[in-house]
Amino acid sequence: MAGPASAGPWAQAPGGWYAEAKITEEELEGVRGNRVELYGEYGVAPDWTVTAKSEAVAYEIGSQFDKEFWRATLRRQLVSHKGWAVGVEGGLVHGSSLAGVFGCDGWGAEARLSGGLSGLRGGRNFYVFADAVAIRHEDGCVRQRAEFGYGVDIWQNFFISQQLWIERGNETADSNKYETKLGYHFDWADLAVGYREEFAGEFDEHAVLLALILRR
Repeated sequence: MAGPASAGPWAQAPGGWYAEAKITEEELEGVRGNRVELYGEYGVAPDWTVTAKSEAVAYEIGSQFDKEFWRATLRRQLVSHKGWAVGVEGGLVHGSSLAGVFGCDGWGAEARLSGGLSGLRGGRNFYVFADAVAIRHEDGCVRQRAEFGYGVDIWQNFFISQQLWIERGNETADSNKYETKLGYHFDWADLAVGYREEFAGEFDEHAVLLALILRR
């Protein structure tokens, strides 16, 4: 599979796992910062997968914009037919990945409905997916997010992937982000470089990133 996304409806095979580490150097409203993201999946039973993600961002001007976030969920793949898949996912979250006063804080719950297609076209592995996400925090902060993405092998071991996030909330800033990655399949891992940008939202943010992906 061409650089699988850290989202979507697919379940890991029992005992199978996927791990991604991502380092980002970014700029928010002219302020430079660094972000570290860790994500993992593990197949616990046929069509059942547990996932976990942690994220922390620190800016050079001080802690008022710094953020920490983590999430732990259980995913159930409901449908798998001729490359098509549908899944549901739910679990706990704490904090948010948006910086400063733009995000939610405290504990919350997340529910996700996902659909996707994966397979082989023209001799190249590919996937496409769409997710709808609802998040509610204990203090009443509510967010809704749509995620879309795809990945494809483009030549020999090279692949590209792109992802789009559109997020709205009752107490948060509107956020619209896209991310593009170009990567290479090594025997032991996938390595990718990329660019992420906030567009048409309430603040200006862009970043360059390096991602390392391991799987079994």
